[in-house]
Amino acid sequence: MKYLQNFCKKLERWEGSLVKVEMLKEQNAKEYLNRLARIGLVERISWGWYWIPAKIKDELDFLAKDKNFKVIAAQTAASFWNADFVHRDFCIVKVADRSLAEALEEFSKQKNLKIKVEYVKDKMDYAMIGKLNIEKIEDSIIDCIQNWAFIDAFATLYTNKKRINFKNLIKENYWRRIPESSVRVGQVLGYGGYRLNKLAQTRVFSIRKVDLRDKFIREEVDEAIEKVVEYG
Repeated sequence: MKYLQNFCKKLERWEGSLVKVEMLKEQNAKEYLNRLARIGLVERISWGWYWIPAKIKDELDFLAKDKNFKVIAAQTAASFWNADFVHRDFCIVKVADRSLAEALEEFSKQKNLKIKVEYVKDKMDYAMIGKLNIEKIEDSIIDCIQNWAFIDAFATLYTNKKRINFKNLIKENYWRRIPESSVRVGQVLGYGGYRLNKLAQTRVFSIRKVDLRDKFIREEVDEAIEKVVEYG
């Protein structure tokens, strides 16, 4: 069993992480992993993917230990930028590898972890916080708006008002559409910025009055802005 012992030694650097057979660069990696899985030293997650066991406290602890590239995004990223204004019990992550996305989803099911995985092709801009890759502030705001998470979006915008170029944020994302509506992200940002100015009774953002004709979305944004100003 010496060859398995030597292989186990090489796996120590992957403790707590998902690994794909090809990542180990070992000629007999697939055979060795299968044998270790049969005796319970590693766990088979899906086709070609295994987990090297370690103690994990929660979703964020796993994401910090796992060595595969992924970016914490949307509402979860927003919670880092807005001091957890709205606490979420799930984690949203973006990955650029479809195989990894499927493995993360399966792992989350097996371990009962609340992780939502999104496969993306676009380049992801992020900042390092501890051992976690966190989506940059501006992108998290846009993601939240497109997810109808208006409180998360405007809490993040308001909390980081001195760090964000508001005009550029609107300009660069104006034509993105909110799913299941004809409303554009730029319209929501403009209207929300105007409402923040009015309710905070100060010029938080340089923006003129913006109309938002969709009554339902307008009311949702109004409610979000009221909570942000009241509790923020």
